[in-house]
Amino acid sequence: MFRFACRCEAVLVAFTRFSAMFAVLSCATTSVAAPFVPARDAHCVAFSTDGSLVATGISGLSNEEFPPRPHPNPRKCGVVQVWSTQSGERLRRVETFGDLTQVAFSADNQFVAASRLFVTADKLQLNEVRVWNIETGKPAYTFDRCHAFSFSPHGNAIAIASQLRCVVYDLTSGAKLKQFPGVAGAISLRYSPSGERLLGVVETDYGFELRLCDVADPTIQTSSSPLDEPFYSAKFSPTGETVASGHTGGNVLLWDTNSLTPIRRLQSGGRGLQHPFFSPDGAILGAGDQVNGDVVFWDLINGEEVARYTFEKGSFHTYRLRKPEERVAPERDPERFVFSPDGQSFLSAPHGGILRQVATGQDTRRFGD
Repeated sequence: MFRFACRCEAVLVAFTRFSAMFAVLSCATTSVAAPFVPARDAHCVAFSTDGSLVATGISGLSNEEFPPRPHPNPRKCGVVQVWSTQSGERLRRVETFGDLTQVAFSADNQFVAASRLFVTADKLQLNEVRVWNIETGKPAYTFDRCHAFSFSPHGNAIAIASQLRCVVYDLTSGAKLKQFPGVAGAISLRYSPSGERLLGVVETDYGFELRLCDVADPTIQTSSSPLDEPFYSAKFSPTGETVASGHTGGNVLLWDTNSLTPIRRLQSGGRGLQHPFFSPDGAILGAGDQVNGDVVFWDLINGEEVARYTFEKGSFHTYRLRKPEERVAPERDPERFVFSPDGQSFLSAPHGGILRQVATGQDTRRFGD
């Protein structure tokens, strides 16, 4: 009887082991057979100054707790990633959450920064600009309740905009260098190519206008006439003589930098907000449609369209749900399009980030999540 019981127990143990092994094999088979999950769209992209690095920023969910953290599912959380342009290898990955509106490299390739818009269920604003050290992947600086930034093209400084101020910080020590009241609370910021001027899109009682400050003397130097509709992107041409701004209905405006008066209007034919970006030589202006990802290029000498490209997966969605009365929504116009430093290609955010030749439209590299 004892022997029979032992044999039964042995059979039961063997059967249990077999069942466990079968379950593991079944899980492994299911994992292998799982459908392919395509790369998520990036919300913002950037090249380093020398073109050796690419940064992509993908917006994502929080864990719905307080204090909020990135969503535990890596396919749902936000990420900022740094890639080698030549090999396509991912060099750095950090997790975040919220709507990412911009990623950018410091002039010396030491830092990468991202701006994030986020609001809790209790309507607490937790916008942030964070700067990471690329070599270590660790946060170097965190600017709470801030929403826009621009690295200085020369020197080791970064301009940061909060709801009420604009401050330039030293990236070596973190010390405050100077305040710029003229562009305080700017929706977006941009240093001129020479680093001598700072441009902001500012909301006023009369509408939305461009404001230009001198870095050496931080007072309002020039202001544009206000526009009724909000806009978020304003880019200097490589010479700094012209500014391009993107607007709804497919409109792109060119402004004279010194007077901030409009000198030309270009029409893409799209219906979404346009995000302008200049070629490095200033001869071509591109504009990406934030609704469907279509990109149009114009020759700035004659104003003629020279190329137009569409993307199979060009649309994107934001994570923040705004009420209809909230007119200002910078997350609808993230930095999704940029020229390569050599001017031969442009980087667009669909499919995680696509590097495409301007002349032929051929895809040369994809930076997937």
